[in-house]
Amino acid sequence: MDMISNLPDNIIVFCILSLLTTKEAFATSILSKRWTHLCHFVPKIDFTNIIVNSDESNSRFIQFVNSVLASRDAVFSHFINSFCLEIQYGNPNLAHLSIPSIVKWVNHVVERRLEYLCLCLHVNNLPKFPISTLGCKTLVTLKLRGFHLVGFSLPSIGLPSLRTLHLKNIEFTGIQGFMLVLAGCPMLENLRVSDIYFHEEEEDSLTIQEVKSFSFPKLTRAKVTRFWSSYFPMKALSKSEYLCIDAYWFEDFIYEVNQPYSNSPIFHNLTHLQLRDSWDWVAQVLLHCPKVQHLELYQDPNGIPLTKNEQENWVEPEFVPECLLSCLGSCTIGDFSGLPVHLGLAKFILKNSRILEIMIIWSKREQAEIERKLSACPKASAACELIVY
Repeated sequence: MDMISNLPDNIIVFCILSLLTTKEAFATSILSKRWTHLCHFVPKIDFTNIIVNSDESNSRFIQFVNSVLASRDAVFSHFINSFCLEIQYGNPNLAHLSIPSIVKWVNHVVERRLEYLCLCLHVNNLPKFPISTLGCKTLVTLKLRGFHLVGFSLPSIGLPSLRTLHLKNIEFTGIQGFMLVLAGCPMLENLRVSDIYFHEEEEDSLTIQEVKSFSFPKLTRAKVTRFWSSYFPMKALSKSEYLCIDAYWFEDFIYEVNQPYSNSPIFHNLTHLQLRDSWDWVAQVLLHCPKVQHLELYQDPNGIPLTKNEQENWVEPEFVPECLLSCLGSCTIGDFSGLPVHLGLAKFILKNSRILEIMIIWSKREQAEIERKLSACPKASAACELIVY
């Protein structure tokens, strides 16, 4: 311990205390009073895995966070690089009582040159998100879970440095609110949205054409799942290199009577595609992804289930997507049950993928039978390895 205590302040702060949660960092005060002082200069504040299940524990936690923020100001430690708050509440009333304090904390840290903000609330009744955060010029990463985003306009949104945006279990009044948030992030590179809800569609405030024309030139990674609106700006994702998405969001952009819509986006940069649900649309989606090298297909257990007709009827496409002929090197199919639609799609990929190196099938049933059927089908790539788990 003496050797550690003799280390320079910068080593203790950035190489030891910065690796701990804030609660753990302050617990090191039993080792040395010097460490208590150094805790105030750790550039991140991390309150993760917090469980609040009583009024008493809620009060203690609020007091602790208040004391941490106040003590930093007392020693003129005004720079906060990262603020992370993840709380599990025992009942909704405790969450409701905490919201004013959470808003105060967020308003405090965004004025300290904050670059990383993670707010994760496990609640049923979503509280209103502190809008001041949407004007933080220094923020690079924003991760939110369990909030209602409402009551803002475009002038109040300005996140010019934001590169990463993750939204989960977020409620907007309408699609316009979601679009306004995206519009305020011109440098966005990484987008992940899941369980996004809307009170109304707001069809009059944003035209379908406006939604489809939305674009992010720097966006390279995107994951969009369980986005509950009829409109999603698919063109905003067209520069992505990695994309995970529920397949049915391609509905407005895929074939009608085997002809593409004139405004269909082509994902020229996309090399890694993960599709969830809608197995019968995979080939149509791939037509818009000519350079895909890695393909993953899954059935979301919380998504829209296949109809009986979709399960039992597989119609082989009359076309072969370009990526199968020239690019696809690996294919993973999860939740494979051996239904005709599953077998038909797997056989189609094997028959047409000329440079496919490996196909991995994950199934909870009849692995040997599935492997037998797929091994017997024609393969465009003699080097392709078939693995069934």
